[in-house]
Amino acid sequence: MGKYVFSKAAFALSLTGAAIIVPTVGAEAAEPTYKLSLDARYDSGVQNEDGGTTEIVTYNKHNHATYLVNGETKKVEAVSLNYQDDEAFALKPFLSIDIAQLIQTVDASFQYGDLTSIAVHPNENVIVASVQAEDYNEDGYAVFLTGEGALLSLVKVGKQPDNITFSPDGKKVLVANEGEPREGYGQDIIDPQGSISIIDLSNGLETLQAQPVTFEGFDKAEKRTELVKNNVLLKKESAPSVDLEPEYISVSEDSQFAYVAMQENNAIATINLTSNEVISIDGLGFKDFSIKGNEMDVRKDGQAQLQNENYFGIYMPDGIATYSVNGKNYIVTANEGDSREWGEEDSPNFHLNEQEIEVDGNEIVFYDTASYDGFEKDKEYIFGARSFSIFDADTMELVYDSRSDFERITAQAFPEYFNSSNDKVKLDNRSGKKGPEPEDVKVGKIGDEVFAFVGLERIGGVMMYNITDPANATFVDYLNLRDFSEDIAGDVSPEGLAFVPGDHPQLIVGHEVSGTVTVLNLLVKEEVFYKDIENHSAKDAIIKVTEANLFKGVNATTFAPNKNFTRGQAATVLYRLAGEPVTSDKMLSFKDVKSSDHYAQAISWAVDNELIASLNNQSFNPNKPITREQFAGAMYEYLRSTDYLFENGEQEVYLDDAKISAEAKNAIYALQSAGIMNGNNHNFEPQQPLTRAQAATVFAKLF
Repeated sequence: MGKYVFSKAAFALSLTGAAIIVPTVGAEAAEPTYKLSLDARYDSGVQNEDGGTTEIVTYNKHNHATYLVNGETKKVEAVSLNYQDDEAFALKPFLSIDIAQLIQTVDASFQYGDLTSIAVHPNENVIVASVQAEDYNEDGYAVFLTGEGALLSLVKVGKQPDNITFSPDGKKVLVANEGEPREGYGQDIIDPQGSISIIDLSNGLETLQAQPVTFEGFDKAEKRTELVKNNVLLKKESAPSVDLEPEYISVSEDSQFAYVAMQENNAIATINLTSNEVISIDGLGFKDFSIKGNEMDVRKDGQAQLQNENYFGIYMPDGIATYSVNGKNYIVTANEGDSREWGEEDSPNFHLNEQEIEVDGNEIVFYDTASYDGFEKDKEYIFGARSFSIFDADTMELVYDSRSDFERITAQAFPEYFNSSNDKVKLDNRSGKKGPEPEDVKVGKIGDEVFAFVGLERIGGVMMYNITDPANATFVDYLNLRDFSEDIAGDVSPEGLAFVPGDHPQLIVGHEVSGTVTVLNLLVKEEVFYKDIENHSAKDAIIKVTEANLFKGVNATTFAPNKNFTRGQAATVLYRLAGEPVTSDKMLSFKDVKSSDHYAQAISWAVDNELIASLNNQSFNPNKPITREQFAGAMYEYLRSTDYLFENGEQEVYLDDAKISAEAKNAIYALQSAGIMNGNNHNFEPQQPLTRAQAATVFAKLF
């Protein structure tokens, strides 16, 4: 065979089924060691376009099960992870706990509102759930249960408990009481205090009490001024103790410090768990989208087009996690962004800090800064950072940000559904507002390496990054199991994540819109298995070209080997093989190829380089099958452009040589001589369509 040297960039993309592997901006793709893959699924049977179904999940190592909050049934359900292969995609709960009913047995006066979070004791088979009261201004409960669902204890906590967690040593439970002004702002309307409830478990679970930790110490004028100077966002003339809204809590590995995300305030509070005191509240600053590498798509113009903008993103994390490297603590944040919308619309008490502004004919949602302190004048701010970040827990300095990765990766994986919402499949639907919307992040250790997993609430799917070196985190994989044939199908809107450690680490993902919970494997050999290639003669070639990131299946489990290989697909695979070079700026003139089509750049490149000819000046016909003769010509011309050295070996004249066009003969016989593309039964069949399996076989010969 001839000598062939191809660009490593040709392996930058992995479009294997519904997964994609790409490097971070400017980096070369490394051979992936880990891969996200579906292992099992639980379907609650309930969907809700507004979310709130199977929302929060946690892992119980004591019985190897996942416990989940079912917002529709208002129950805690438990699903065993000890399943057989034939049960994996029809998992059923072995336990359903009616939390509201249990509370009534102790406090008959309590009016149940919402079940918001759940956590598992690190050392005992005990779970705890947080419950809000129906009246937003009333205290909620932390409910302690055995792993079998028996009630152990009820503990009153603050207003609107939203997140609950155990310290890693199991000695304390912490509750983030958000205290939102859900009835709006106005005279005689209560804006409840945000607070943290700390429950000491050192004397057992029978007589528990919660110690409230408030932010009243920051209400003094000088303290409030310091917060604002530090870019903590506060409503004008408000007291921090009232305006700060704790959203999520993560505790350091040594159980010495708790870090509290206050999403709407774009801040993180640090609590010393020895003294149970708030020792600092730090603003997270803003992300400059005008800097190279921070490109984004804020324009709902029907195409995935990332570019720099003169706007600043407010990190505003929802889920956060912590981990330690060489004794130093780091905080990992999912930078969702969240607006404040309270009260009845069109009423005097209604409050909304969003403003929608038309820019170049596109509606973009900005933060309305008029009523808030903590911003700089003459700058425009948007919600969220469309990324995940790593902060130094001691200084709150930004150590790493994934920059534009999330939108670049999802645009490459799903160009037709880029920035779709979680209740509507429509290209660019969320570009003007928070994009993919990172929702939750969990950290897990596999061997000596540490990984972050980030769920994308809107388009869906989970991102996996290696964060062993906090300053040099690297992208590993992205898996999205959403079915885009319908607005809500497959696994839609990941809300909560849970890491399962051990020899076979897994990730549990709760999807709040589709009402499904998936169990993902993390340690999978880099192999590709499609159900329809097991007995196909081209199986090995198909696996090879898929692992080389040149081909993808028509879906996660189907390759369709006998389906015709189209002209658009031929251009796309050749373009990937070439490393996706920059194409000319001239617009395609073809009426049947739109600039927003996922193969548009590939076709432009193939035509510019005279690899595949258009049918005429107006049509390329991308969905038309490419003939064997046309494909041979394209492959030959591409290899010549890479200085491939064709060897002059023996040639067999095909029996149907007379049917081969004169301009194609040199290409066909050169490929035959090099052992790259051959005929069948001494015929070449030049005008027959090429199949996907035949195309894969040809490309597999190149390496």
